[in-house]
Amino acid sequence: MKKLELKASALNTRYFTKNMLYSVFLKASAKSLYAPLIIAVIFCIILSTILISTLSFFGLIIALIVTGIVIILVMNANKPMSIDNFSDYYKRWMDAGRNNDYLISQPKLKNPPAKCQESDIFAYGADRIIVVDDPLFVDCLILNDEHMRSKGLIVSKDGYPLYLKNQFKTLLEQTENIPILLLHSTSQTKVKMILSIEKSFNVKLNPKQVFDIGYYEAQIKQAKPLHRRMRITKCAVDMLPYPLSTQLMSKDKSHLQDMLLLGAATAASSYVSFSLADDFG
Repeated sequence: MKKLELKASALNTRYFTKNMLYSVFLKASAKSLYAPLIIAVIFCIILSTILISTLSFFGLIIALIVTGIVIILVMNANKPMSIDNFSDYYKRWMDAGRNNDYLISQPKLKNPPAKCQESDIFAYGADRIIVVDDPLFVDCLILNDEHMRSKGLIVSKDGYPLYLKNQFKTLLEQTENIPILLLHSTSQTKVKMILSIEKSFNVKLNPKQVFDIGYYEAQIKQAKPLHRRMRITKCAVDMLPYPLSTQLMSKDKSHLQDMLLLGAATAASSYVSFSLADDFG
C-alpha cells in the first residue's frame, strides 16, 4: 500500500483520491493472460492424451470437463480486484493509523485554498470552465493547481465548491462562447450533466459551448491503450490515469471540436500521451 501511495502521489508531491490509488493498483497488478493460457492448454493436451488412451470415450468426457474448468480458473485469476474489495483492504490499512496527508477522502474546499485566495483565483485568466461529476475530484484538481495549468474554472455539476458559484455565473455571462468541458464517469451522460449544471447554478447553457470530454464504456473499449491500462470499462473519472484527464482539459479548441464528435476516450488515442498516462505522472 505504501508503494501504491507513493506512486499515486508522485512521491508525495501530488494529492490523490482512493480511486486514483485503485488505478495505480490495477496497473501494478496487471498480468499477461497469454503465458498462463499457453501453460493451461499444454497441460490439458497432455492430460487429455493420457485419459483418452486409457479410458477411451469416458476419458474424452473427463478431459473436456477438466479443460473447461482449467480455462475458467485461468480467466478468473486474471480478473482485477473490484474497487469494493480494494477499499476494504485500504480501510484496514488506514485503521492501523497509516494516514496520508495527500489522500483526499472527503470534500474540504469550503473556503479557497490558503495558497490561492479568492481574490487571486482569476489572475491567470480563465479561458474555460471545467465541470466534473465528483466533488472529490474537484478538490484533487484544484489542490494540484490544475486550474492554473489549464486556465480553467473547475467546479462540480452540483455547484461545489460554493465559493466559486458566483464566479461561474460571472464568467459565463461576461465571456462570450467560453468552452464548457464536461469530464464525467461512465455512469453519467452529457444530457444528465447539463441538466444538473443548469439546476445547480441556475443558468442556461448554450449547447455550442459544451464539450463532452467524459468517458463512456464503448469509447474506453475502442481506445485500446486505455482499455489495456484500465482492465475495466465501468469507472469514475479519477480511476482513469490522472494525466489523461489533465491533458484532455488543457487541449485547444480545435482538439476539443474533435472530442465533441469522437468522445474523449477515442480522441485520446490521437491527442494524449499514453506513455505519460502509463507512468501515472
